[in-house]
Amino acid sequence: MPDPWPRSARWTSAGLEVGGLPAADLAARFGTPLVVFDEADLRARMRTTAATFPRVAYAVKAMTSAAVIRAALEEGLDLLCASGGEVATSLRAGAPPSRVLLHGNAKTDEELALAVRERLGAVIVDDLMELERLAAIARAAGASQPILLRVTPDVDVSTHEAIATGHAASKFGVPLGSAAEVARRAASTAGVRLVGLHAHAGSQVLDLDAHVHVLRALLRVAADAAISPAVLDVGGGFGVTYADETPSDLAAVAAALRAELDDARIDADLQVEPGRALVANPGLTLYRVLARKQVGGRDLIAVDGGMSDNLRPALYDARHEVAAVRPFEPTERVTVVGRHCESGDLVADDVALPTGLERGDLLAVAATGAYTYPLASAYNRFGRPAVVGVRDGEATLWVRREDVDDMDMLDVILGTPWAAGGLPAAEGGART
Repeated sequence: MPDPWPRSARWTSAGLEVGGLPAADLAARFGTPLVVFDEADLRARMRTTAATFPRVAYAVKAMTSAAVIRAALEEGLDLLCASGGEVATSLRAGAPPSRVLLHGNAKTDEELALAVRERLGAVIVDDLMELERLAAIARAAGASQPILLRVTPDVDVSTHEAIATGHAASKFGVPLGSAAEVARRAASTAGVRLVGLHAHAGSQVLDLDAHVHVLRALLRVAADAAISPAVLDVGGGFGVTYADETPSDLAAVAAALRAELDDARIDADLQVEPGRALVANPGLTLYRVLARKQVGGRDLIAVDGGMSDNLRPALYDARHEVAAVRPFEPTERVTVVGRHCESGDLVADDVALPTGLERGDLLAVAATGAYTYPLASAYNRFGRPAVVGVRDGEATLWVRREDVDDMDMLDVILGTPWAAGGLPAAEGGART
């Protein structure tokens, strides 16, 4: 069965180690909840993927931090950004604009102008209206912006409906039936330069055939539009192991896609946009147990984090493997919950953990490197966790913990501040 843990994760007689460091020491030094990345594992996955496909763009939204962005660049990957904010962070992290792509189903004029001004490598255009808006902005700037046209490939995949993007009713892209006409329009529009076609089936896709069907949809559009795209981007969404899933082998995916191109006699570069497949498994989260109780026949273990640092279980019914940092037996079936004021604040349901867990013990949750920190919030004013990278026995702080001062920085208080002495009392009540 595939292993969801970082490649350097080891359970010794003293407990879990990652990157040559005891997890208990990391928790003591940096606090919990704590997101821990095995940097060597992260970079190895990036390097292997870059060697497997002709063109690779890391989907920045999966884990948006300067450390991960710089690792991607150093390992030969370009960057796929879903917003102007992600573009700005990528540029601040040192990305050459030519290695940055911008996509999204509803880009603002400001984001399109940013792409033109910074001369980004490409904008993935989502519809005809956006094509016309971008072309006008580029012409006004005296530029010709490279673009890919996003096509809705009409491909259904077995994944959660919230992360399926290739079906006919998807909000993303130009419908397959009109894509050839829009592609011809793009090819003849001044201010933009059509360099390729793009499509995406969805996220956490375990089926190799889904990516083949996406490529076939793009080949059909290219043939119907009578264009010769330099790039055919089949998106990302490659599935990973969270608990017991078996993802497709990326080398097999690449070979199947290459065979399709050879059969079609199309001389275009394949491009993929992995995010989850690169960062999910190299990351784990450490929590400290705060309480345990029995409720309605269930044994509940409450930890010091939850939906503010990993929204996926509440949002997508996602599963994660959970383990105690210090090994001991026997085990029992328990439900791990967070400490937020929500009944849906679930970390993991019905998992096997040691019977002797007590307040203060540490738990590790596997495969939290993707879509956890980027989706994190300050709900209940807990603040987002710290993120560290570990490698060869050394730990480096990648993102510091968010505290109340950080959260209050944006809070603008209107009117005259309350006088010293406490809050105004309600009518007829006592003043504190």
